[in-house]
Formats: sequence, C-alpha cells, structure tokens
Amino acid sequence: MKVVLTRADLLKGISTVQSAVASKNTMPILANVLLEARDKKLELVATDLDMGIRCSVQAEVVDKGSITINAKKLSDIVRELPEASVDLEIDENHKMILVCQKSNFKVHGLPKDDFPILPEVKKDKVFKVKGSLLQEMIHKTIFAVSTDETRYVLNGVFFQAEGGKIRMVATDGHRLAFIQKKLEGKADEKCNVIIPTKTLNELSKVISDVSKGKEEKDNDLIVEITATDNQIKFVAGGVEIVSRLIEGQFPNYEQVIPKESDKKLEASTSDLAAATRRVAILTSEKSNSIRYQAKNGKLVISSKTPDMGEAKEEMDVNYKGEEISIAYNAKYVLDVLKNVGTEAVNIELTQPLSPGILRPKGDTDYLCVIMPMRV
Repeated sequence: MKVVLTRADLLKGISTVQSAVASKNTMPILANVLLEARDKKLELVATDLDMGIRCSVQAEVVDKGSITINAKKLSDIVRELPEASVDLEIDENHKMILVCQKSNFKVHGLPKDDFPILPEVKKDKVFKVKGSLLQEMIHKTIFAVSTDETRYVLNGVFFQAEGGKIRMVATDGHRLAFIQKKLEGKADEKCNVIIPTKTLNELSKVISDVSKGKEEKDNDLIVEITATDNQIKFVAGGVEIVSRLIEGQFPNYEQVIPKESDKKLEASTSDLAAATRRVAILTSEKSNSIRYQAKNGKLVISSKTPDMGEAKEEMDVNYKGEEISIAYNAKYVLDVLKNVGTEAVNIELTQPLSPGILRPKGDTDYLCVIMPMRV
C-alpha cells in the first residue's frame, strides 16, 4: 500500500472513526484503525464490536493495500505533523512508514485479516431523515437516558416509526423525554428499536462534522437509517455508523405521560432556569430538591438544607388557579429548560405527588415528564 494525502484529510478521517475504537483492550487489534487504499480514496474503519464507523478521505493511491495501526498512536502522530502532504507506505513486515516534510515515522501494524468486518445491515426498514431534525431529537431526549446498567433497556433511546411519524423517547425512571416529528418520504414502515447512547452521541457528532463541510444553501444533510431486529446503520454524508441495538422491551411510555392537567402555568424559560440555578446552590448533592409554589401570577422557588441554609426567589408567571406546591430535582428541571428551545415554557400540574409536564410554548411535539420528590 502506498498513498499520498493531506495531513488535514488524514486527521479528519482518524477523528471521525476514533470514537469506535475499543476502550477496553480485550482484543489487541480492536485498539487499531483499519486503513485501506482503494479507488482514489483511503478508507478508515474502527470498531469495538458493539459499534463500528467507516469513512473515507481523498487520497492519491499509488498502490492499493491495507494495514491496521494503533489508533491512538496514529492520531497522536498526525496531530503533531505540520500542515503538509503525508506519504503513507506499508512494507512487507506490516510496518507503516509515514513521511511528512522532515518527519519520518515507522509504526508496527497488524494485517487486515484479523480485523473484524463491519456487519452488513439488511435493508429491512429504511428511513431518510434530515440531519438537523435528527440531531434535535437526540439532544432533546438523550439527557434523560438511565446510566444504571442493571436497567439495560433504559440505557438507550427508544426509536419508533409509525403512522408517518418518528418518535424518540428516553427515561431513567425519574423523568421522561418525548419528541415526535413527521417522517418525510416513505412513511409506511414500522420500527421499534432501542439505540445505545454512545451510538447516538457519535451520530450527533458526525452530523455536525459533515454539515460543516456542506454549502450553506445545501446544508440539509439527509441521514439514511437502516434497521433490523438487532442492528442499525446510519449513513450521513459518506460516513457509516453500524451499531448493535439494545435488546429487550422498552416500557410503555404512554402510560407515564399524564393525560390531563388542571393546573397550567407559563414562565420565561431563561428566568426560570436562572432562578432554579440560584436556589439550587443551597441544596445537597444527595437530594438536589427544590420546591416550586405557584399561586396567582407568582412562582416561589425555594430550597432548605439543614446543614447549609435556605434560599428563596419569587418570579412573575402566567398562572391562575388554586395554590400548589411541588418539589423536583433541580438538575432534572434545568436539563429540560436547556433543551426547550423557546422563550417561554408551559408547566402542567395536577397534584403535589403526581408527575408534572414541561413543554415548549406553542410546541405540541416535545414534552418532558418529571416525577416529584417527597420532602
């Protein structure tokens, strides 16, 4: 193998696939990235057996071939190179010779034969979604995913396509985030899968990176999603992500969302977030509990911790109804307010010990449910 390419292109390729490199070195070759020269491009692949990423960058291919090289070492080398042309060559002993101006490296590699092949995902169910829309759906749900590994079905986001709409739902048992959007194009397929958090974080990063390289007038990146019962593939601007799905039955999220709320208030998103952050300063890390007390036109936010002290703040809100007091984890409220995306937020309540709903004002496609705390 012998190729010539720019340092910028090589670094871009390594950065794209590096997140899929295995962090726990169960198999030495999984710490490597596969480099394969073919048809005027250098293809890069990395996998940890749960998720794999493939991309390609432009290159002058003098001789076709392949090699796997330790991903961290290769990344460290390329990051320190000057912005110039890079020559890559593989000798008969699986050693990569890298030359860039006056720099010369010889790095031991392993042959492609032992590198896992990314699985082919059969095109059972295929969806095409705008990258910006998909990224929005990820950001507005992923914060609610559970990190408790014993509840493995909650360690990802539930992706559902049905009736011409796509939905994403995440919950950790204390809160739930739900968003739905209209599916463009073919809308007769049905899909119910749980996508791991790591895969969605990487997809969001790829969408951002690929979109940066597109012309502004053509900035609506289309992501092709192919799903089977146990695998999912995302293709975005030539970058391919293949991932295992989380097996199991996602909880019936519709049962968690209150059907009716008799107490509704509207507040400034930024003012509510700022007041919540201030009052939360005097909460303990263990509970992080603050109380919201709504009465005519006012919302009183307070916290009281025996070994720290107490805080109280009052703000104007649009609320008419009987007084209600309810306690929430401050972090859960702030996570929602960061993602609301509107100047005002609507809060729907019923009883002090019943879950509350937070929605962006004027948006019926997104909501978050937060369970109250006993104080």
